[in-house]
Amino acid sequence: MPGLCAPAVIPGLDAVEGLWQPLSRLPWSGWDAAWLGDTLAGRNAVLIFLPLLAVLLLWPVRHLRRGFILTGLLFVGYVFGAAYLVFWLLSCLLFYRLSEQFAREVRRTDVWPGGPPLAAIAIISVYFVLLHVLDAVNLPAAANAGLLQYAPWALPLGARGLSWEPHWFGTESQLFALMLRDSHNIGAAYLVMRMVHYFSELKRGTIPAEQRSFARFLAYLCYVPTLIQGPIERYAEFNHQIDTCHERRTWRDRLAGLGRLGQALVKAVVLEAYLLPWANSQGLGSRQFMQHPEHTTSYVLLFFSIHVLVFALYLAFSAYCDVAIGMSRLLGYRAAENFRHFWLACSLTDMWRRWHITLSFILRDYIFFPLARRRWNSFLALAVTFLVCGLWHSLSLNYALWGLTMGLLVAINQRWSRWQRQLDRQPDHRLARLRRAWLRLWPLPRICAWLLTINVFMLSGWVCFWGFRGFRVLGELIWRPLSWLFAGQP
Repeated sequence: MPGLCAPAVIPGLDAVEGLWQPLSRLPWSGWDAAWLGDTLAGRNAVLIFLPLLAVLLLWPVRHLRRGFILTGLLFVGYVFGAAYLVFWLLSCLLFYRLSEQFAREVRRTDVWPGGPPLAAIAIISVYFVLLHVLDAVNLPAAANAGLLQYAPWALPLGARGLSWEPHWFGTESQLFALMLRDSHNIGAAYLVMRMVHYFSELKRGTIPAEQRSFARFLAYLCYVPTLIQGPIERYAEFNHQIDTCHERRTWRDRLAGLGRLGQALVKAVVLEAYLLPWANSQGLGSRQFMQHPEHTTSYVLLFFSIHVLVFALYLAFSAYCDVAIGMSRLLGYRAAENFRHFWLACSLTDMWRRWHITLSFILRDYIFFPLARRRWNSFLALAVTFLVCGLWHSLSLNYALWGLTMGLLVAINQRWSRWQRQLDRQPDHRLARLRRAWLRLWPLPRICAWLLTINVFMLSGWVCFWGFRGFRVLGELIWRPLSWLFAGQP
């Protein structure tokens, strides 16, 4: 009988195969493999620190700072090259000498009080601009070839041309620029933000002289798990935890640390095996997609393209933070959280308490609050704060525009919240009664607030990711519903 020979259908088998196929297509061996290529490039080079982490676990507790310094310098020298190691050490030494001079100058009564802070701001800003200038320097071809032939260890991992190492960049790359490629992937941008915190606390007098030895300062900057891209630790909290971290090296902490590393692995697999291949298959972010959004027939795909890319950024960045926090937890160190369920935020103010938390709080504490205490207009103070945030990500017009736009949106959000609180103090006001009637429809008000927050945050990313080209997509998103609405109208 025909039906007796038909293969049995196992419920859910197709779904399992559908989940397994993307994983099976990934290369799992060689330097081009997902786990050795994308996983160890950029910010994720922190995974190369794992063997040195084992060394730190065996390091004498009383000399742990020396262990942080030694392993940190070994890591920087191997991953970013000997030339960048020299640059890193000189940068640390320069900022230490300047900070000690600043600590003395800011206590003097015979100088203008605003002089030392302005000088510190200028020096930190010039250093940050210098990073971008050096990144754009191109060497002559002969000098480029000479570096590769005679000084390969001066170059970063992936550019040395050694047989047992990956060849991520190739010999035709500008090798000098690779030493300072992307200040956000070599720890330099985060060094700058740590100095904003450190100099500000020196001005406040919260870091006593006995806590400011060069060894403590260098250990703070050379702690590898958070060196490349944070979380951005506070100096006093870092040193306090290092003094007591051996007390927290329990099995519970070790299991929690391994759990965070496993969480990072899951995020990396979802990103590499599922999300990015799907986004690439749809052409999201491609030049054709940006220049001709009208060719994208699916409005849903057009609308959610930025949501997908922002979520991909979240997976990549939060996975790195999970690695940093997991490594730290194995050492008994409780690194700060950098993300806290940002997709649950119901206001932009709340969003920035959940997204890139350590950066947000440093910008709040050392830029926005000082401006607010000087009675700056809140719109202007927030515009300056988020302008700094944008330019810190990249010295480009689109990031500056994104920062100003986000500052304006957060200011509007705060004004709206204050106005609602004022209404609550006037219960007989007509608008107050209308507000109470709206709130009684819970959870509808919260759902609406959530939808508005998520989409404003996501869609503002068009400018951040693609600059003025993003306005083509935004224009198409606005024009297409209007054309549908007025289609057939006389």
